Amino acid sequence: MAKLSVLFKALLNNLFASMPLSIFLMVLYAASIGWATFVEKEYGSIVAHDVIYASWWFELLNAWLGLSLFGCMLKSVKYNGFKVSVHTFHFALIVIIMGAGITRYYGFEGNMVLEDGGSSSFIESRDNFLNVLVSNDVGENGTQSDILPLDSFKKGYDISLSPYVRFSKFSLDTKEAFDKPLSIKSVSIINYSLSSLFEQAKNENREIDPKEIDAKKRENHYLAKFEVTYDGITHTMLLSNRGERAIARFGNRFITLSWGPKFIQLPFELKLDKFEVINYPGSQMPSSFASYVRVIDETYGEYPFKIFMNNVLDYKGYRFFQSEYRVKRDEEGKEMHDENGMPLYAATILSVNNDPGKIPTYIGYTLLILGALWLLFDNDSRFRKLSNYVKSQKVLSIAFIFCGLALFQLSTPLYANAESKNIESDTSKFSQELPRKKSLDSVNSEKKSHLDKQLREKYIQANEDFIAHIATSKESAEKIAPIFADMSDEAIRERIEGLKKIPNKTLKRFAKIQIQGFDGRIKLLDTYSDEIMRKVTGKKEFKGLKHNQFLLGLMTMPEDMAKLRLIKVTNKEILDILGVRDSYVSFEDLFHKDRLNDVYAFSISPNAERLEKFEKAYKLYHFVNTALKKRDSERNEFDKQILRLHEKMDLLMPFSIWHYLRLIPADGDSWIPFGNPNMLDIAQIQQSNPEDRKELTLLVYFLEDFRLQTRVGVALGEWEKLNETLLFYNRYQALVGGSLYLNPTLVESELFLNKTDVFPVSQYFYLALGMLLFFIAFIAILSNKQIPKWLGKTCYILLFCVFVAHTLGLILRWYVGGHAPWSNAYESMLYIAWASALSGVIILRKSYFAMCGASFLAGMALMVAHWGFMDPQIGNLQPVLQSYWLNIHVAVIVASYGFLGLSFMLGITNLILFIFRNQQKRPQVDSAILALSAISEMSMIIGILMLVVGTFLGGVWANESWGRYWGWDSKETWSLVSVGVYACVLHVRLLKPLYLPYIYNVLAVLAFSSILMTYFGVNFYLGTGMHAYAQGEGDSVNRLIFISLALIFILVSLAFMKRKLLHTKETH
Repeated sequence: MAKLSVLFKALLNNLFASMPLSIFLMVLYAASIGWATFVEKEYGSIVAHDVIYASWWFELLNAWLGLSLFGCMLKSVKYNGFKVSVHTFHFALIVIIMGAGITRYYGFEGNMVLEDGGSSSFIESRDNFLNVLVSNDVGENGTQSDILPLDSFKKGYDISLSPYVRFSKFSLDTKEAFDKPLSIKSVSIINYSLSSLFEQAKNENREIDPKEIDAKKRENHYLAKFEVTYDGITHTMLLSNRGERAIARFGNRFITLSWGPKFIQLPFELKLDKFEVINYPGSQMPSSFASYVRVIDETYGEYPFKIFMNNVLDYKGYRFFQSEYRVKRDEEGKEMHDENGMPLYAATILSVNNDPGKIPTYIGYTLLILGALWLLFDNDSRFRKLSNYVKSQKVLSIAFIFCGLALFQLSTPLYANAESKNIESDTSKFSQELPRKKSLDSVNSEKKSHLDKQLREKYIQANEDFIAHIATSKESAEKIAPIFADMSDEAIRERIEGLKKIPNKTLKRFAKIQIQGFDGRIKLLDTYSDEIMRKVTGKKEFKGLKHNQFLLGLMTMPEDMAKLRLIKVTNKEILDILGVRDSYVSFEDLFHKDRLNDVYAFSISPNAERLEKFEKAYKLYHFVNTALKKRDSERNEFDKQILRLHEKMDLLMPFSIWHYLRLIPADGDSWIPFGNPNMLDIAQIQQSNPEDRKELTLLVYFLEDFRLQTRVGVALGEWEKLNETLLFYNRYQALVGGSLYLNPTLVESELFLNKTDVFPVSQYFYLALGMLLFFIAFIAILSNKQIPKWLGKTCYILLFCVFVAHTLGLILRWYVGGHAPWSNAYESMLYIAWASALSGVIILRKSYFAMCGASFLAGMALMVAHWGFMDPQIGNLQPVLQSYWLNIHVAVIVASYGFLGLSFMLGITNLILFIFRNQQKRPQVDSAILALSAISEMSMIIGILMLVVGTFLGGVWANESWGRYWGWDSKETWSLVSVGVYACVLHVRLLKPLYLPYIYNVLAVLAFSSILMTYFGVNFYLGTGMHAYAQGEGDSVNRLIFISLALIFILVSLAFMKRKLLHTKETH
């Protein structure tokens, strides 16, 4: 018996308290969920759920991993004593797993749909069930119309059937249905979408396009055959997972089956009094949406409540979250709008959950954060043993200082109050339909009730001298007419050179003019011109032409700009289609030369007849239409480049830019463009309202004079009158812009941010200093000499200055944008670079290699941000992002990438040092490797603690915003993969491998691939999930990753030759 007891304890120890097995289970877990994201990409989320997340073996793996974690913790306490920080942190993970299990098996998630003015007490489940209804006794001659649902047996059963899961079966045997045995068994299941495709192809005797298979297999339309037996009668019933019903007669009763969501009745009901969507000023982009509901309870009466994003209704254990909404559609499926162009809303959709696991989960999150912080303070922790020269309090105060700033949003008047109405303002593409823009010829219909008309009238009277100034311009117009009539190459070059000579004073006046973007944000023409130039040329300056000069050219010299080869085309197939050998093409190169007159005629005065001729002249018209008909996932690289080129064509088309320039403040919060200058109807304006006539006339005069005086300056070098014209419009916008008009501080801040271009400049300093520090430190180690203090201090001061400039740039972008600067791909890369620099400059500053790695990584992050596939434009936030959780969660988790990246860089450095090991000649190299390994591990500990805390804080945000902690979204899944990978790396030392320094550094380098997958792979390769803020074209990034992997393989192989370095007691 004693022997059996010993064997049983040994078995338990090996199964549930073994560190090697626990690490293996963690690797298996991370690999499984990582694999699931690729399954989701290829087959859809339903298959990923059925094959992995909801499978029996995955639930077993979860339980086994949790028990192993608990067993290893008990074993650690037994042999090493209770360490508060370490065991609190690990116990928190166990509590979180338990809370998740309670939620998984006892919680409920669903949706409630409330139509406008309607009420409901039913929830539709998010998961699918086999819904069974056994009807009341309808008699021998009864029909389906005799079924009484209230007198029938109804129940939903959990069902997990999938054609992708071997031995997938469903079986039910019960006597609940009117005390008679009911048996339901699945016989077979197929993917109906694929089966029907193959059957159709067989009947048509054709081959199937692989793209058709890819599309169909993601539809996941299943068809299952069930054998149903009741009261001795058996029928075979076919059932689809799309919720359709199947019904059959069994004696005097009918049995109805459906495979889909089930409906649960609540002990109360909700009534929707009003649904409200508030857009950003002048855009169709929602700023927030809210449901005004009433809770109706027979016991407690009723009370009103406003549900909106991040504001939840809690009642009787149920939580209601604002999820989405539906708009009314006509018979053709098109959205219906009111007289103001606003969508008509049909219903609101509330996410609902009942979560008994919330309290233990939140307790776990709290313990997790406390444990993570304690690990950095505890003198007995691994971190403190590695970094006794770093004071943990200082580490904490500095590492999180920028994250703390996220708790305080800077209020900026970028848009009016949330009650403002929106005016439809989408821009039409010329090649698809004629322009239908609100422009100057319709501004007389806008009643500017928000402005003081007396002030407006006073201002107009004060600018009578401006009208007089315009009257003197006739002579100048006649003088420059022959100059601009000359369209020779030499004449165009001279005019472009003249455009470059515009005085800085005048250019600054132009830059300060304000414009409303199509997302509703007010910005400067300086910002807009930079965006346009980068979009067209890919550069901030092109052949001496700066961004504001570029936009001035498009506005006033469109025919000249159309002949310049500004657009870089790298696709040889497109160049062959255009018949151009150069890598740069012009607007005119995109059209047949013998039909350019048709193109210009359309651009001057578009109509249906001219549009048809324009399309025939456009060389890429067929390719553009083909690409537009495809879904995003179906477009190849050629399609994407065609569409990008088409977008640039639209911007360069003469007079097209005026349809995008929303420069005129109008009624409410929507600014409007001037429209095509050639289509202004002066006679119509003269017939407008008397109270608006003077102002409209003034705006027309400004437009004409602005174009004229720019041309005068270009041709004759006389810029003073243009300066006066721009000054007039600056003053005009200041008066009529209302609350949207940017204040002088914001204007100067935005100009300064654009002018300094701090982030692209910082990247070169970071990279240069990183490489310099590397060579200095590397040579010092090989030569066994100390780095001169003055040299080290100089490099540190330079690096610190760049870091300060980077920090101030982020703060300035925060102020200008009005929200924390990590809401899109570009901003998150800026923040990763900042966190990388922080880790080396402040926290690990006493190691030159640490500073080198931090500086180089920061430079690389900024370089990736400015490769061109990330949009640097500052935009408005989606409603769900308007939460303090954005500032906390994103700041912490993205900052962790910087620390883990530094660990990666130090791993690379150490592998290089391994190659140069020579115990007899260079023993100092071994000492350097061990010291850098310790610094790398410190950085990794900080990084993984921030990653774990940030990931789970994201769960809190998700739960408070839309009612679920975890949805196996690809981004959150890969964050969890990264946590598992780095946890294994940090615990591998407990296995006591022989050559730990080499193994650790190899793992530190390879582990960073999980971070790259989390950040780049999810967005640029998988392209699945809700975290879509960073999506873009990542082909250049993918190429770099493949090259990097090849170089890392070579480096690891070379270092392997000299891997035999043992750790010391201090480093272990």
